[in-house]
Amino acid sequence: MSQILLTDEQIHTLLNMPKRVLNPNAHWKNQRGSKQKQFSIESIEGNHRFTVYLRQNLKLPENFSCGLRYQLHTGEELTLTRYNGSDHEHSNPLDGHSRIAAECHIHKATYRYLAAGRKAEHYAERTTRYHNLDGALKALAEDCQISGLKTATSSPETTDNIGSSGDLFT
Repeated sequence: MSQILLTDEQIHTLLNMPKRVLNPNAHWKNQRGSKQKQFSIESIEGNHRFTVYLRQNLKLPENFSCGLRYQLHTGEELTLTRYNGSDHEHSNPLDGHSRIAAECHIHKATYRYLAAGRKAEHYAERTTRYHNLDGALKALAEDCQISGLKTATSSPETTDNIGSSGDLFT
């Protein structure tokens, strides 16, 4: 668990600052029954580093996740947001155990969960904005001001390509 405490305002600033991809041609790796990929990201000013990660279960299409991690100057990483698939239920224990059924949901880091010793991004809200990893990545890129990622449904003139054919799973 992280020893770092960021305020909600600091988290909001990190999520909303413009960012760019440094390695748009990152490759998929198979690991423990899933495909995984990581992109190195930096703020447009160049003073903050991040990682975007993608994971897709090879057997269960609804089991996927993509997220944005902040790389602190100490070397520690803190997940700021995570876009999950619909393969599991989720509850927010600091919020009266409000339950999200097995549906897509977006996790966001909060000071409250950090201060309670939980995962920074434990808090989540349901969403209907996406139904697969490609849609989740598109939503993440839009929400977090990330340029240079291309999803299977984005236009080639506005972003770089994730895979050589424009397909997310290339």
